[in-house]
Amino acid sequence: MKLYKKIIIISFLLIFSLFSLSNFAKAKEKRNFILVIRMMGMQDKWFRENIIPQFEKKYNVKVTVVSFDKFWDLEVMLKLERDSGRHSIGLVKTPLEMTRPLKDFMLPYDDLMTKEELDQLKSQYDPMAVKLGTINGKVYYIPRKLETRMMVYLKSKVDEAVKGWKKFESKINEVLKKDNGYGLPAGFKLESDPNLWDYYDIFVVAYYWAHTPYYGIKMPRMAHRGKKYGGTVVGLCDRVYQMGGNATDFIKMDTEPVIDMFVWEAVYKKNKLYNPGMWQDPWSGGGIWNAMKDGKVFLAMMHQIDCFFIHGGTHPQMQGYLANPDDLGIAVMPKGLSFELDKNGKPVRIGTKKAGTTGWWWGIPKTAPYPKLSVELAKWITNYHNHLAECKVFGMMPIRKDILSDLQKVFPKNWMAQVFDISVKQIRINGDLTVPLLPEYSAIGKIYLRAWYDIIVKDNYGKAKKINRKYIKEKLENQYVPKVKEILGKKYPG
Repeated sequence: MKLYKKIIIISFLLIFSLFSLSNFAKAKEKRNFILVIRMMGMQDKWFRENIIPQFEKKYNVKVTVVSFDKFWDLEVMLKLERDSGRHSIGLVKTPLEMTRPLKDFMLPYDDLMTKEELDQLKSQYDPMAVKLGTINGKVYYIPRKLETRMMVYLKSKVDEAVKGWKKFESKINEVLKKDNGYGLPAGFKLESDPNLWDYYDIFVVAYYWAHTPYYGIKMPRMAHRGKKYGGTVVGLCDRVYQMGGNATDFIKMDTEPVIDMFVWEAVYKKNKLYNPGMWQDPWSGGGIWNAMKDGKVFLAMMHQIDCFFIHGGTHPQMQGYLANPDDLGIAVMPKGLSFELDKNGKPVRIGTKKAGTTGWWWGIPKTAPYPKLSVELAKWITNYHNHLAECKVFGMMPIRKDILSDLQKVFPKNWMAQVFDISVKQIRINGDLTVPLLPEYSAIGKIYLRAWYDIIVKDNYGKAKKINRKYIKEKLENQYVPKVKEILGKKYPG
């Protein structure tokens, strides 16, 4: 057994023991159960102080809040709860990636509420959020929040690139022609509105920034997450979807959308458009926030809470990372297309602006000591007052219809309303796309990280540093797809 799993088990045995001992004397006075969450430090503290005490007072209950770290810790905890015969955990904050793997540990809300009660509860939430928590026609989870990535940029730097990129046009055509045999697509025009951009537009603005001195220095000023963790995997999955792929393509790992994704990553890396801090430091969200503060990044793919941290929010510890917060721009994702062009200079394949929708839900374990009280806590956390307060402070994506229906009214600060307005647009573009909802997703994600570091970071995308689509395809097929097949076995698509 891995060390971290042993630590989890020991920790929770201790927690459960302390929980039982400390509450034994009070068992006749009030009910007690554990709420399992995972949040940023400041949000965790705010949640414990502003949401839980009021619930405890209203229902005369003691809620012990326990945090977990890695997604898969949840399975260890719930197995321990089940196998030990304890009935302590009442409610679990569950990421979308774990909703299916943990289904057999959870009670459907259908078993705890009348049809009329459940229908009334479901009617309060965004239909997509409800759908993602529904499995085989039963509501196993009610939503806490949705998440999606968007394109975040500095308005002033985009305006400058749109006005000045032409001075680099001949050079851009020259470097692109080396790998696609043509240059920029026929009739290329850089639109002033980033909502209209595609991957070639991204290349042009990033090239302009990389070859224009700012603060006396020339450097790449585009980034995405590069740390070896789940956030980077989600970003790569988004790019597969933008190339026209779906969850099956991501799992197979050698289809055209996946290859197109790796080709574009190679194009940006080869032409020194990605800030190397992505993989050298390496960067998660916080690394990109600091890079934007230091003038090292002008464009990145980020989610809602990132926007609040970068701009600066209402929480006293959320001070912002920009000298001019109003310079923060937000747009939907760029449109994917093949780097490969036909003889007329048109992309061979046209993709989408989609990303994967994800988020968090509230699940009730089968071992919950007071299941109906767990329902009340889930409802309490997501009621209008509490949900709106959290969204305003931390930039959570609202999932309540009565908030989503009038963003300008409930978020009077224009920048907040814009963050959520673009988020809603992006989620509508995404449709039903999510990360692959398989227990093996995490293991496959680790293979993508190894492949990205190998092919992209180490410039392993062709001979003589020439980007070769066939070379990338064969490398994926020979080196990485067999590992995916080994993990999935008979589940491997096709």
